[in-house]
This record gives sequence, structure tokens and C-alpha cells, in this order.
Amino acid sequence: MGQYHKVYNIDKKEYFRADFLKLAEQVGTKTSTTALFMLVANSNGRGGGDFRDHDLIGTWAGDRIVVQGDYAEKGDRGFITDKEIEGYKNISDAVWQMVDAGLEGYIT
Repeated sequence: MGQYHKVYNIDKKEYFRADFLKLAEQVGTKTSTTALFMLVANSNGRGGGDFRDHDLIGTWAGDRIVVQGDYAEKGDRGFITDKEIEGYKNISDAVWQMVDAGLEGYIT
């Protein structure tokens, strides 16, 4: 069946759903890799090929990030327990709005 993943920001206590795709399916245009690159970019808007400005772009730059699947276990590197995750804010809707807006009109 496969496992699904979420992307967690340890420092900001936020996460987003990873498209409900398996890990190997995360490569493409409107995927979690696009969202993650937008969130961790520290210099967007300074040249051709960048995305139009959005409040979320770059907000995770420099933060500790973990991509964790449903089948993660305590011994896995960077493992986050369910108890730790309880306080995290789900920003999935805002992240996918950012991706939609960014892909709609990136700077060329």
C-alpha cells in the first residue's frame, strides 16, 4: 500500500500534508518538493525564474525540517512522536495556495 508523508518544521512547530503521495511520487511541478523549495528559499524575488512574492515564501529558511511517513519508528533519525506533533499547526491549505499562486505566474 505504501506510506504517506508530512513535512514538519521543528523550529516553528508547523507541518503540511505531502500531497497524499508516496515518497517517490513527490517529484514534479505541483508537489511537496515545490512547496518545500518555496518555504526554504532565502532569496526569492531577486531574479528571473523566481516566484512572485508570497507571505509564506522563505518562512522556513534556516529551520530544521523533517519529512516523516506514517510508518516512521522511534529509532529513525529525526523521529517526531505523536505527543510532540500535537502542538504543531497545520498550514497545508496556506501552503497549497502559495504553490498555486507561485506556479500561476512565476517571474521569467
